[in-house]
Formats: sequence, C-alpha cells, structure tokens
Amino acid sequence: MPNRKETAKKIFLQVLEPFALGLLALLFIIPSITVFNLSPITKQLEKLNILGVTTENNISISLVEGKHNIFTSEVLNKLESGYEYSVNINKREADSYSKPILKIENNNNESKVLLFYGQTASNIRSNIYLKMGDETYKLQDDKGFAYNQEIKLEPNKETVMFLVVENFSNIQFTESFSMNISEKTNL
Repeated sequence: MPNRKETAKKIFLQVLEPFALGLLALLFIIPSITVFNLSPITKQLEKLNILGVTTENNISISLVEGKHNIFTSEVLNKLESGYEYSVNINKREADSYSKPILKIENNNNESKVLLFYGQTASNIRSNIYLKMGDETYKLQDDKGFAYNQEIKLEPNKETVMFLVVENFSNIQFTESFSMNISEKTNL
C-alpha cells in the first residue's frame, strides 16, 4: 500500500506536469510570434491615411451604366497612365443623342485637370462631344478630325459626364468609339 508521501508526490506530478508542458510550449510559441511580428511587411500598402495624408488616387472614375438604344457595350478599363473608355454607337436616325457615361470624383483639396482624347475607328460623319454641366467639349468633328480636351475638376466635387453624338444624316452601321483619359501633370 502506497504511503502518504508517495500519493502526495503522484498527485503533485499529475498537477504539475500539464503546467510544465504548457510552460515549455510557451517558451517556443512566444519567440515564434515575436519573430513573425518583427518581419517586414512586403505587400504594398494601397490606402494609407495618417494624420490626414492619403496615398490613394485622388481622382476616381466609374461608369454610370444604364441601358440605351444607341450607346451599348460600355467598358471602362484602368490603365497605368489613366483610363480607357469604349462604347459601341449603334445605327441611328439623323439627330442628337446623349447618355451619362462617367462619374468623376476629385477627392483632393486642389483642382485637377483631366485630358480626354477620343475618336471612332472610321469617320462616321458625326460630331462627338463630352458634356459636363453647361460646357461641351468636342472630341471629333463631322470630318473625322479628333481633338484633345482639357477639363478642369474642382476640388472635392463629383461630376457626371455625358457623351453626345450628333449627326445630320441617318447612320446605318455600328461604330466603335474609344477615349483615353489621363491626369495632366505639371512639369
């Protein structure tokens, strides 16, 4: 029969052993966690907002979308140098047609200037304009000549841009229109 001293020793070992294993595990886990926390962050920080200073893009452009009989298959692609907007302009009667195409937000505290250059693949004998508010900006004339346009965006404002196509005769085919959008940089 085990004596009291051996029983106490057995109970003490049963209680102490789990604590000893836990302590041993902590001796390996805590240094591992410390090493992981000291490792440099290698992924790119996309949005950084420290004391009001942001590194995010200050101009945001998005499609308005919606259905239209004349303007179909709208696509807006983000490029390294800006954006590219493309749309199919379907056959139509002689008239003027417009559709809201882009929502542009200037999230900066200063004015920005965007450059627009757009044209169709071939001359469709139509005038193509951009319209923002009361202002119109010609992109292509009825002779097929394309024009660069600079549009100033006010700080902390949101604007909707319309695409306007105007022709004086019926157009019997679909035409592809593409437009490049970039921010003007000061040199």
